[in-house]
Amino acid sequence: GFFTALSPDIYVDDKTGDVIDNPDPEGAGLWVVTRDGSSARVSIPRDCMCVQVGECTQVVTGGLLVATPHCVRGCRPALTSGRQVARVSCPCFIDTHPVFTLNMPEGASREAILARGLSTKVPPLGDRWTHDGQSFGEFLGESFKRYYEWTLKASSDRFVKRR
Repeated sequence: GFFTALSPDIYVDDKTGDVIDNPDPEGAGLWVVTRDGSSARVSIPRDCMCVQVGECTQVVTGGLLVATPHCVRGCRPALTSGRQVARVSCPCFIDTHPVFTLNMPEGASREAILARGLSTKVPPLGDRWTHDGQSFGEFLGESFKRYYEWTLKASSDRFVKRR
């Protein structure tokens, strides 16, 4: 997508509905891939909002703004004192109409845009953004397909390694 606005997360005891402190503050929550490829946990202050740059923004800015791969991790069971803990968040996805075309700015190159956000933790952008002028809807379709195939392959690889 283009941008995602994120509010701070809230942790809830799933049985009682009571709001609780994060029982796993070093592990649970929002994680991003930094520019050097390492993972870092992001803690959004209570009175703030975080905005994540998406891959479509990377394309239409010619790589000036770079997408941030991210994921959310749940609480490690060993740290929840036997409780079922839910993480609640309220992301606001800021996107455009599906027919909007993802065009590079004048003077930008596909290679330069793709080189700006390399990460092995997500399916390659170049496999999903197939050409300049691709519609946002086509990009989303390719992304869903690639993420699904990529996740299945990663799960299969982990299963085979465990056996």
